[in-house]
Amino acid sequence: MFVLGFIVPIFAFFFESYPRFFNKKFGVDIWTHLLYLKEYRRQKGIPKVIDKGFLVPGEYDYPPVFISILSKFPTRLVEKYEFFFSPFFDSLHLILIFFIAYYLSGNLLLSLLTQILYVITPIIVLENSSATPRSLGYTLFTIFMFSLFMFISTNAVIFLAVSILAGIFIFLSHRFTAQGALFFVVFFSIFERNSIYIVSYVVSFTLALILSNGLYLRVLRGHIGNLKFWYRQIDFRFSHQILGNYKKHKTQDFVFKLYNQFLKFPPFVLAITNPWTLPVAFYFWNQQLLSPLLKQAFELVVVSYAISLLVIWVPKLRFLGEGQRYLELTAFPSAFLSASLLIYSIKNTNHANILIAIYIAAAILSIITILVIQRKAIIKDTLRTITPDMDSMFSYLRSLKTKPKLLCIPHQITTNTIYHTGCSVFVNADYRNISKISEIYPFLKIPVKKALDKYNLDAILLNERYATIKDLKIKDYKEVKRFGTFVLLKFNK
Repeated sequence: MFVLGFIVPIFAFFFESYPRFFNKKFGVDIWTHLLYLKEYRRQKGIPKVIDKGFLVPGEYDYPPVFISILSKFPTRLVEKYEFFFSPFFDSLHLILIFFIAYYLSGNLLLSLLTQILYVITPIIVLENSSATPRSLGYTLFTIFMFSLFMFISTNAVIFLAVSILAGIFIFLSHRFTAQGALFFVVFFSIFERNSIYIVSYVVSFTLALILSNGLYLRVLRGHIGNLKFWYRQIDFRFSHQILGNYKKHKTQDFVFKLYNQFLKFPPFVLAITNPWTLPVAFYFWNQQLLSPLLKQAFELVVVSYAISLLVIWVPKLRFLGEGQRYLELTAFPSAFLSASLLIYSIKNTNHANILIAIYIAAAILSIITILVIQRKAIIKDTLRTITPDMDSMFSYLRSLKTKPKLLCIPHQITTNTIYHTGCSVFVNADYRNISKISEIYPFLKIPVKKALDKYNLDAILLNERYATIKDLKIKDYKEVKRFGTFVLLKFNK
């Protein structure tokens, strides 16, 4: 049994990381983490102030666990193999999933099937393409919620202690998981009339604050600052930085195109991103098949789906994050309940063959979805990847004795540019100060020349694959250097 639990995680590790073998220089957030890692080493511990390269400096306000993990490895090793971290955390989650599923069911086949359905959930695979603490956060969320369920079921204090410990690490690892967990504990506290959910959350929060010596206050300030910023800017979250609303202009950004499909008919798109939420609906009419603990797992999935729909469908709620990510938090219980339905049908109904065929069809469609998006959004990506042209431009900027202060277009290359060139870039170092760049992000609200003058910037680093010089609507400029689609522009004095 122990060996069986490792088969799917090993497969998942390579399935989630293989696109990066073809595009090793893909990434957005990883360059921010690497800049933080440099500061971690320079300041000999969790950084206090981040100001090198960021023209909008600030305090370090990212949860500390992830950077602490990265700090255990040489910087060059992290830079070269960062894409292994998230799949590794997800593989640990899969091992945990196997043993929880076996504990709940006593069925090896069901435990393996749960792992398999989880692995072919598109939203899970695609989030693990580069180093982020998401999969770590989701693993901790599984421990947090199911330990609470077990405590309520057995009254064994060990489960409450495990839940609180997982909660502490959630706060210190991943902001979105902490935010999502709040919605769930509030729901269960009200629905079950049991305050232990919210009490566990509050105790975890308090201990995280104490054990981090107050660092979590910085994280919380940044989290609130980010939410406030996107509450005001959410209508433009996936607008083109120069051209504005994507509906009025074509964009080559596959990720932007994909996300905007979520806004058209959320139930359909959510069914694609996690198809295993659909079989869970069967239990609405057959809750007698669920034990008390499995009923809680069912409610967990239902609540996550409801939150996802609300966050996507209600424009004013979209600042709470990309709605489909709430389904990531409950990918395990949805996979487990869907696998349970299939096993139950095989044993107890005359419609097993039909259901098996439906599951196989859904699995094939999920795998195709994953492979297509892996190819288009990662392997063939050019906007979030260090292309040869970009690499040449970075080499040129590194060679300059006097480094220019840059406005980067698109904004996604800001921290990448800081990391590889040593230039200062107009971007915020923390989320508390993100509002200070609101005139240029998420879209440019003032003329380009005015932006450069107002913020004392020297030049524009432009990727013409994203926007052309003509799109900038500028005059009296000088093309300082060009490498393919990358061009460095200065205004004539």
